[in-house]
Amino acid sequence: MNDEEFQRRLEELIEDRHSGASELARLGLEMAAQCAQSAEAKKTIELRHYLAERAEALGAARPSMSPLKNLMENWKESLEVLPDEVGEARAKAAETALRLAEQSTKASFEAAALTSALVGDNKTIITHSFSSTVLEVFHLLKNRGVQAIVPESRPLCEGGELAERLGQWDIPTTYITDAQVGLFAGRADMAIVGADTLLADGSAINKAGTFLLAMAAHDQDVPFYVCCESFKLCPQEESPELEEMSPAELGAPPWPGVTVSNIYFDVTPAHLITGWCTERGAPDPGIGGK
Repeated sequence: MNDEEFQRRLEELIEDRHSGASELARLGLEMAAQCAQSAEAKKTIELRHYLAERAEALGAARPSMSPLKNLMENWKESLEVLPDEVGEARAKAAETALRLAEQSTKASFEAAALTSALVGDNKTIITHSFSSTVLEVFHLLKNRGVQAIVPESRPLCEGGELAERLGQWDIPTTYITDAQVGLFAGRADMAIVGADTLLADGSAINKAGTFLLAMAAHDQDVPFYVCCESFKLCPQEESPELEEMSPAELGAPPWPGVTVSNIYFDVTPAHLITGWCTERGAPDPGIGGK
């Protein structure tokens, strides 16, 4: 993968509005593996420097999404112990990147399996946005009487994609506007959402509107769970940047004196979260200090 191709793929990753944080992290690792395989470095020390730069660029591409940064940091650390022979080093770097992607996939499936066991039969779940891990939870529950309430998740309405997938599995689904979350939260047995980042204090960064769903669930005594892989844990005390996307996505005309804001993520504080479900447990006792 030459520099031009890498920059093009990096921009696609930055502009991606449909893939979740875990999916983007795995795409980043696949890019990293391709960079390792195609690198023209003649010596391992040159290869290590070249790939470390690629890891830095990929890790910084989506600041609200911790798995991309965390997995790239893991991969970058592995570059320090590459074999001396450059061909072997290329192969080892690519193998490690793909293995990390497999570990991420496995962790997501295990988190979903543990969460589905927590849910049980004949439950109505309200969620928000599109999470591949939460989608797998529904898939595991599709023959166990599950029903879904799915807000649209503006501005690009990825909730519609989730609702369509659930309908294909014959899961009874109610599709609502984001503004109806307060009305519908009390009709659910529980809320389950994914996360782009889990903070050190147990707070969760996810698509904007998650905080509102958590408040509505809390007010109506509906348990609120966050389901994701542990690669999303952010050890930093400070919250990562909340990405802001193009105002044009809101479709507002150029009103004089009006500023259009399109911040894509919000932070749900730990006290509104009933439990965190990862591959380590559902609920995971190691998160949130609960």
